[in-house]
Amino acid sequence: MENTTKEMELYLQQPLTFITPPVLAYAGQVRGNPNWNFPSHKHDDLSEMIYIRSGEGTFLINNQLYTANEGDILIYNSGVIHEEHSNPMNPLETFFCGITNVAIKHLDKLCITPLDIEPVIRKNKYSDLIGTYFSTIFEESSLQDTNYQTLCKGLLMSSIALIHRAIQSKHVKNESTETNQLAIRIKEFIDKNYKTNIKLEDIADELFINKYYLSHVFKEHMQISPINYLINRRIGEAKNMLVSTELKVGEIAKILGYENPNYFSLLFKKTTGETPRQFKENHKKNLYYNKKT
Repeated sequence: MENTTKEMELYLQQPLTFITPPVLAYAGQVRGNPNWNFPSHKHDDLSEMIYIRSGEGTFLINNQLYTANEGDILIYNSGVIHEEHSNPMNPLETFFCGITNVAIKHLDKLCITPLDIEPVIRKNKYSDLIGTYFSTIFEESSLQDTNYQTLCKGLLMSSIALIHRAIQSKHVKNESTETNQLAIRIKEFIDKNYKTNIKLEDIADELFINKYYLSHVFKEHMQISPINYLINRRIGEAKNMLVSTELKVGEIAKILGYENPNYFSLLFKKTTGETPRQFKENHKKNLYYNKKT
């Protein structure tokens, strides 16, 4: 089910209740890379929380563009497409956690917050404490000493409880303009068809609009051209597959619609500054997966 207005009201009015507790899938850190970015991708089997320890970044989450800073917390509920960009002049330093198993009363399974509220929890009086929890989760996951999984579960529950408290105290909804709705429709079409050989004309024909107006509206609201978004969408999914599967580069290229794996690798390097293999190895350095029990 999707969150209804009644369920939303109950979530905002009642104490937080875990139907099943969260389980840590992974914990990681981003630091020391002024040009860090992660193009559009999603997680169908988990949700993710990010705490910004310092710096600034821009984030496209569920068709909305946000700027987030020190002390802010970002929530990527399961299935929500998102992308991330560090500000080179004020580089991001973050802690992040992937969470499985969680079920919260009045929310869809795997959701940490309601789907229709702003996914950026702005800095508040609970931010420093949540930051300490995230830092400890990262440290415990990297060391993996006795009972670290139990400690991480408790810290995750405490973090989610404080996030719920912050949302209850200040709930903000975003309204979209008519052109922003059009930009969302364009983005949704690309997200649905990015594995196929789509062109700008195909999108324009589908939405019955002029292709030049289409490009103008999309770039105005999304800060990127439709074609570059399409490329980034593919690269984002490629990054996700590189770090979460054992698929070969050629197999990933084919899934994303590239018949020539060499061309895919060249495009990947041009977009990210790394080859697919280099990206996979570098990403693993700051990522610790939970041991299977």
